[in-house]
Amino acid sequence: MGPVPPVAEVDELVSARDLTGIARSGWARLPESARAAVPLWLASRVAVALLSLAAARALSSAPARNAPGLRTLWDRWDVGLFTKVARYGYLSPAYADRTEVDFPGLPLAIRLVHVIVPDWIAAGLGVSLLAGAVTAAALWRLAADEVAAPAARFAVLSLICFPYAVFLFAAYSEGLFLAFATASWLAARRQHWWLAGLLGAGAASARISGVAFGVALAVQYVVGRRAAGRPVFAWPALSLALPPVPVLAYLGYLRARTGGWGSYTDAMRDGWHRGLDWPWSGWATTWSSATDGNGASTFVWFWRGELLAVVVGVLLTIVLLVGRRWGEATFVGVMTAIMACTNYYASGIRGILVAFPLYLLLARTAARHPRFATGYLCLCAPVMAVLVVAFTQGQWVD
Repeated sequence: MGPVPPVAEVDELVSARDLTGIARSGWARLPESARAAVPLWLASRVAVALLSLAAARALSSAPARNAPGLRTLWDRWDVGLFTKVARYGYLSPAYADRTEVDFPGLPLAIRLVHVIVPDWIAAGLGVSLLAGAVTAAALWRLAADEVAAPAARFAVLSLICFPYAVFLFAAYSEGLFLAFATASWLAARRQHWWLAGLLGAGAASARISGVAFGVALAVQYVVGRRAAGRPVFAWPALSLALPPVPVLAYLGYLRARTGGWGSYTDAMRDGWHRGLDWPWSGWATTWSSATDGNGASTFVWFWRGELLAVVVGVLLTIVLLVGRRWGEATFVGVMTAIMACTNYYASGIRGILVAFPLYLLLARTAARHPRFATGYLCLCAPVMAVLVVAFTQGQWVD
C-alpha cells in the first residue's frame, strides 16, 4: 500500500468536492434562460473589458506604468453625471450640471450598490453588469417562446453585438431600463400583470423611454386579456397605473424643489438647448449638421446615426404593425415619436438600443434564414468594437 495522505489533505479534498457539488447543484437549479444566456453575457463583458484595456495601451505613447485602468477608461461623458446625482442628489451646490434630465433609477441603483462597492464608478459598472445579466436571461426566454434555442441565443448575441452596445457596459441607464423592460414584458406574456406593472415602474424610473413602455404595456394588457378570453376591465387592469408612478413622483419631487412643474423641460432647454418641435423641423436641423463637411467628423457621424435611428424606428414600427404585434409596435412607435418630436435629434441611437422587439425580430428572422445571423454578427460586431475603443478613449459616441 502507498502512503496514506494526511487527514488535513483528505478534508481539503472532500471540502473541494463538496463545494463543486454544491455549485453544480445550484447552477442546475437556475432557470434555463439564465443557464443559456448569462455565461454568454459574462464572456462578452470580459471581452469588452480586455478590448478597452488593450486599446488604451496600443493607442498611447505614454509610459506603460501610466496606462489607465478600467475605472478611468469607463468614466466618460454621462457616467459622471449619473455619478454626481448618485453622490449628491439633484440640484446640488456640489455641481452645476442640469442633471434633472436624467431619471433617478440608475443613480438610486448606483447608490445602493455603493453600500458594498466603495468606488462610485465601479458601483455603476456593477449595476450595468447585473442589469445586463437579467436582460440576457429575459431576452433569451422571450425569444425561446417563439423560436428554437439557437435563434434565441442569437437574440442575445444581436444585443451584445449591437453597434452601440458600449452603453450596456458603461454606467448608463440603458442597461437598467432593458433589465426592467424585458422582465416586465416576460411577466406580461405570462399574464402576471401586477409583476409586469411593478417591473414596468422600474423601467419608467430609468429613462424617458419608460413612458412609451407604459403605453405599450397597456396595449399588451388589452391584447393579452382578449386573447385569453378574460375581461379587460378587471382588477389586474389597476396594475397599469404602476408604471406612471415613478415618473409622476420624480416630477413631483422636482416641483417641490424648484416650485415649478417645468424643471425637466427647463433643464433640457438650458443644458442641451433641446425642446419640443415638429419632427420635420428636427429632421432638417439634424440633416444640416449631418451633412456639414466642415463639422468635426465624430459629431457628423453622430448626427447621421441619429437620423438613421429615426428611420429604423419608423421601419421597425411598420414591420411590427404588419406582424400584428401591437404592444411591441406601440413601444417602438411611441418611443420613436418622442425622440423625433424635438428641435434636433439626440440619444435616438440609444433609444433603438433599448428597443428589445428589434432583437426578437432578428431572432425570428435568423430562425427562418440561418445565414442572416452570421451576416449580422460580421457586420455589427466590428462596429461595436470600434465604438468601444472610441468611447473609452474619450471620443463622443452618442
